[in-house]
Amino acid sequence: MRYTGYLGDGDSKSFRTVAEADPPVYKDVGIQKLECCGHVQKRMGKRLLDKINQCKGKVYQHGNKKVKGIGGAGKLTKAAVKRIQGHYGGAIRNNIGSLDKMKTAIWAIWHHRNGDHDKCSGFSWCDKSDKNKLPSFVMEEIKSVFEDLSADTLLGKWGTQNANESYHHLVWDRCPKAVFVGRDRLEIAVFDATIVYNEGESGRLDVFRKLGLSVGRFQKQGFRDLDLRRVKSAENQKKNSN
Repeated sequence: MRYTGYLGDGDSKSFRTVAEADPPVYKDVGIQKLECCGHVQKRMGKRLLDKINQCKGKVYQHGNKKVKGIGGAGKLTKAAVKRIQGHYGGAIRNNIGSLDKMKTAIWAIWHHRNGDHDKCSGFSWCDKSDKNKLPSFVMEEIKSVFEDLSADTLLGKWGTQNANESYHHLVWDRCPKAVFVGRDRLEIAVFDATIVYNEGESGRLDVFRKLGLSVGRFQKQGFRDLDLRRVKSAENQKKNSN
């Protein structure tokens, strides 16, 4: 078995180190960089906001009046951008392994906002109403964003959601990147984050016992509540992205 796909943090130098290794990792096969869904989902939001800024000075004919720009009330708001971004991430995550289904789901978002519900009615977030419909001049301007972010060259490089992101978040919660710390504190932060990531807050109880510390009923209940809250939060995030 050979690992030819690399999935990692966007700001990491590890990919270049592996891809440009001398001698190469594999003599006859190169290393391909996979895209993390969470990172490229944010790209949709950024591209739409950039498009709003690019079109600030443009004037459009909308009905019987002229309208300036594509952003703002009645047009492409920040709330709409955030929702489109979430649906885009859901289109990727729900169709890993099928490029055609992925592209269909992505373009369903555009058609929904364009008022064409024949092409989005099969999706749970489509209520077949035009309350979220955007003006035609807005849709034409953002169409290029959907074309770029539904390209085969991009969608063919998807990996699963990078699990390191949530693990790193736990580490930095215990040991902020902006503050210098010694090795002992860093190691404790990593060990504790690993326990919680794999077993939840309740995983700490075994550590307490081995340290000779008593574990009470309220402490057990408190850790269980934190674990349930964490699971519920994860489920809500997944639901909102669909």
